[in-house]
Amino acid sequence: MLLHHSSWPEIEAYLAKSKGIVIPIGSTEQHGPNGLIGTDAICPEAIAHRAGAEAGFLVGPTFNVGIAQHHLGFPGTMTLRPSTMIAAIHDWVASLARHGFERVYFFNGHGGNVATIEAAFSEIYADRSLAQDASNRGPVKCKRVNWWDFKPVMEFCQKRYGSAHGAHATPSEVAVTWFVHPHAI
Repeated sequence: MLLHHSSWPEIEAYLAKSKGIVIPIGSTEQHGPNGLIGTDAICPEAIAHRAGAEAGFLVGPTFNVGIAQHHLGFPGTMTLRPSTMIAAIHDWVASLARHGFERVYFFNGHGGNVATIEAAFSEIYADRSLAQDASNRGPVKCKRVNWWDFKPVMEFCQKRYGSAHGAHATPSEVAVTWFVHPHAI
């Protein structure tokens, strides 16, 4: 189930049975001369869409621009300041929490986002602990996992590419998208 392909009554019904949502998060940046600029957003999006369809959980829209200042020398790369990304994540989570979501799972596709996503979670938790009712347990729990931590995907990459499997801007990175959603690319 995709949040942005649903009506509000459908989301209300979903919230009656589940309080969690997965947000694919990535980057828009170069991936070598032949790689797609959207690879780091496409990979977590494709994996989340397939897993959500199979397991029945809600997937939110992809947060597709991340921290990529180090790639700005390549045309098409887009980036956010860390403070902008932290503010955007904060607002996404606050919006979802207002409607009753209690667990927001960020499924990351870009290593450059890790520190900023974790900093955003710290800001979200600080709001709750510093609030007048002062609680160390906020109503929303956030978690980040990277697609490359997903064992079946990595096994596929190792089997298909062996020692040629790499990280950034390698054919195996695009293969991840094909593995989970052959029609995405």
